[in-house]
Amino acid sequence: MKKSIIYLLFSTVFLLSCESNDDTVFEESADARLNAAIASYEKQLVEAPYGWNAVIYPGGGGSYGFYFKFDDKNRVTMYSDFSEESAAKSKESSYRLKAMQTPALIFDTYSYLHILSDPDNEVNGGNLGEGLSSDFEFSIFPDSVKTESMTLVGRKNQSRLVLTKATQAQAASYTAGNLSKGVLFNNVTKYQAYFKRVTFGNVTYEITLSPKTRTIKLTWLDGSTPKTFTTNYYFTETGVSFTSPLVNGSQTITGFTNVIWNASTAQVGITANGVKSTVVSAIKPLSVDLAASRRWWQTPIESGTYWSSADGFHVNGVDDAFGVADLKFGTEVFYSYIYQPGLNSEYDLFGPLFYENNAVDFKYGHAPGPPRFTSDGRAIFEYVGTFGAVPTTGPVVQTANLLFEPTGYYLIQTSETTYDMVSAKDAKSWISWKL
Repeated sequence: MKKSIIYLLFSTVFLLSCESNDDTVFEESADARLNAAIASYEKQLVEAPYGWNAVIYPGGGGSYGFYFKFDDKNRVTMYSDFSEESAAKSKESSYRLKAMQTPALIFDTYSYLHILSDPDNEVNGGNLGEGLSSDFEFSIFPDSVKTESMTLVGRKNQSRLVLTKATQAQAASYTAGNLSKGVLFNNVTKYQAYFKRVTFGNVTYEITLSPKTRTIKLTWLDGSTPKTFTTNYYFTETGVSFTSPLVNGSQTITGFTNVIWNASTAQVGITANGVKSTVVSAIKPLSVDLAASRRWWQTPIESGTYWSSADGFHVNGVDDAFGVADLKFGTEVFYSYIYQPGLNSEYDLFGPLFYENNAVDFKYGHAPGPPRFTSDGRAIFEYVGTFGAVPTTGPVVQTANLLFEPTGYYLIQTSETTYDMVSAKDAKSWISWKL
């Protein structure tokens, strides 16, 4: 009995001792420590004398360049490479740091950053209701905060926002509008011919650019063997930056600088590793992926989905050349153009989708037969019939006539879920497909 009482007293003393020690592990409460961390992060953001270079990697893919300058009155001035306008003109909005499950940086009024998250697909070219699956509220984790950089994680879509301190020269360059000069690189999509090439040293690279997914694919020949490299890209005040470098023997390319758009020749000049060159047009691929057309057709059959295009055909330098985005069916408005392979063994489906009140409907369209795949890598589409009451004139007829052009199309894979379908006749017509 005495032993039990002694043991009980010893245990009580031990527990009290532990509780006393726990109380002294931290001199401040959890709330006080959290508030101190928030104050420290805000101080770091505000006191960067020349602001921050920023790259955001949306949860939906891609990469976008920004510049932020925070002040101590919860205001932030920014530039964005989303468009030539947002790259040239600064926008001011508000921000705050808040204690949530973790410290969080919140951009709480509409800004260039919010464009990526806008649910209106006409704003950013993303998915209706989701935009580009980006964020404007970011969690801050202590291990990702360094003296010269911070890496934040989006609270909804887990977008990654990487901040690095800008130099005085970089800040001045953004203010001078130089970010917009780099964005001119997207003008290569204005070339009438789809295929673009640039030569550095003794290597000619074919450039396949997808501004909507922010991916660039470079193809070149090693002897007669085609090599490819694909990465995301974003813009800085000096030009184009690759998220991963291209390494080709002794040649390493991390991006392009000195981007110059020559309006009179409709060509883009760029520099890599100090070597200047000009992007020129071509009418067929440098190297044809002979399996791509069949792979494009087979993929939706295997995944139970279809190909979608928000813009219809690009023709002779004009986006949505036939105006499919203006199509309506009663009060329903255009949603996207689709191609669904393998609707049955005899034909596929090709036509517009319409939506109203968040409901998407197929009303009419064309029925191509399964494509004929040629030995040189083309897909040729042939008319079989129609679905519903197809208009006899206008965008739908023009779009179908182009699809059934007898020379067919090359299929160019631009990412795991995107392809460009390019006219084999002259490479001046194409449509971009996304799963």
